[in-house]
Amino acid sequence: MPGWWRLVRKGLAVSLLLSLALALLRFTAPREGQATIPFSSWVWDGTAPLGAGLNLGAKKMAEGMAFLFSGGKENATVRELKARIAELEGEVARLREQAAENARLKALLDYKETQPSPSLVAEVVARNPDNWFGTLTINRGEADGVTPDAVVVAPAGLVGRVWRVSAHTSEVLLITDPRSAVGAVVYETRVPGIVRGVLAPGEMRMDYVVKDEPVKQGMLVMTSSLSSIFPPGIPVGRVARVEEGEGGLFRTIYLKPVVDLNRVQEVLVLLKK
Repeated sequence: MPGWWRLVRKGLAVSLLLSLALALLRFTAPREGQATIPFSSWVWDGTAPLGAGLNLGAKKMAEGMAFLFSGGKENATVRELKARIAELEGEVARLREQAAENARLKALLDYKETQPSPSLVAEVVARNPDNWFGTLTINRGEADGVTPDAVVVAPAGLVGRVWRVSAHTSEVLLITDPRSAVGAVVYETRVPGIVRGVLAPGEMRMDYVVKDEPVKQGMLVMTSSLSSIFPPGIPVGRVARVEEGEGGLFRTIYLKPVVDLNRVQEVLVLLKK
């Protein structure tokens, strides 16, 4: 009998045994909620090593195919190096994130030193997913001395004011919320007005700006001394566009906040004296 024929017969025999084992596994598998019968347990226990062997064989075959199609470049050493590179890339990303957090906290602490009133650093722990209103939650509350209407800022400028307070958290009403109103002035011209939130995300409106004063795109708007809640001199936003309107004494200015309210992660709460 030729040698090739013996190999074919062995291959057919192995294929037949594998097919039989797979058929037994399929027909003896218990359905959901059904108890396993003794014969099924025997089949599953007896064929478990076969399943492990099949998995190992499939893995080796995949490695062999990868080695073959890569022209001999894909081997165990290369795979270990790739795994190590992926691990190091994850470590670099973690260190970069840590460095960015340290830089943000340092900027916030430096800004804290410039504040004449007592203040404390807080972390943003939640955001309101509702597009109609703009609020976020910080991890400081009544136990830390936070009270309603406490002003919340970031190194770049105004964030909002405390809206509600619980023992250990506070809800902050952002300046982009339609319920917010801030007395402000255009820094370059000292033109006063009231900054309100609008329904458009990332935009504010400054009302009651007289028409005879020049206001241009890019000018800075800051809190004014006329506000009973916000201390003067805190940057609020920059002029994005001006609408003159028809008739009347006033025009409307639209602003973009100086603080990226969608990404702010740490804030400073100015405590009331």
